[in-house]
Amino acid sequence: MSTDVLTDWYRVLCTKGVLLARSRLPAPWGMRLDARTQATFHIITEGSCWLRREGAAPVALHQGDLCLLPHGLAHELVHAPDGRSEPLERLLARRSVPATGGPMTTVVCGAYCLDAQLARPMLRGLPPVVHFSAAGVRASPSLHSVMSLLLVELDRPGPGSEVLVHHLFDALFLYVLRACADGAAAAAPGWLTALQDAALSRALARMHADPAAPWTVELLAREAGLSRAAFARRFTAELGEPPLAYLTRWRMGLASRLLLQSEASLAEVARRVGYESEFAFSRAFKRDRGMAPATFRRSVAAASPAIGG
Repeated sequence: MSTDVLTDWYRVLCTKGVLLARSRLPAPWGMRLDARTQATFHIITEGSCWLRREGAAPVALHQGDLCLLPHGLAHELVHAPDGRSEPLERLLARRSVPATGGPMTTVVCGAYCLDAQLARPMLRGLPPVVHFSAAGVRASPSLHSVMSLLLVELDRPGPGSEVLVHHLFDALFLYVLRACADGAAAAAPGWLTALQDAALSRALARMHADPAAPWTVELLAREAGLSRAAFARRFTAELGEPPLAYLTRWRMGLASRLLLQSEASLAEVARRVGYESEFAFSRAFKRDRGMAPATFRRSVAAASPAIGG
């Protein structure tokens, strides 16, 4: 598996882990999370509960389990398969949950704020729910260690905990992706399985390493060691888009990062992501992001000054 490509993507994604809730709840209880652009995760630290999604059988979650919903689908966590639920915000708005004498469950809920357009290839091929049982978590020493450290910082915060939790969120997501790439969770075609294909991985690494190069399908096929037709077919089947469409997405992700994190001129940004003119770059960026680069720089920076920090 090419970890360099994964590192490149994750760095450009400008991901930010957010703690949605950490609640200790006596049965009966239920929380409902609407569909969102963020990937959502839950860790059960005490007791058990059920994860429900429309059109799918309920999934039992037990102490020590971790589940990730990479596509941000609407779902519920409930104390019983047929339990009632209420919006998470309403549940959290209560000052306290009435004691009922029912079994207790403690759940940590979080989300990853991702660039949806850039994250699409990375998450393609993952199932709606990636579920690691407690035994599955323990079977991956790295995943188990980072999850344990995260829970310790949430349970007993100390100096620097806010920074530590942020980085542990990032580490948790990466270890989950790595486990998915190495296991059955990524059995469907997708970006993570493409990283395990030596030919595709070489081409991806070259695009990532030198995005400004004048790449053509022929040149990328040569890097992969395949014929042009075979490379285009395999790439599109695994990644869900043709090679040059992927390249454009990668360039636009890099451009977005440069616009938000540097004072580079539009002409310089255009040059660094492979466009000969500011006009050509602006047209491509607007087609991909729905707004001109200068407008993007002003509006997104004003709305999210901490992006990429």
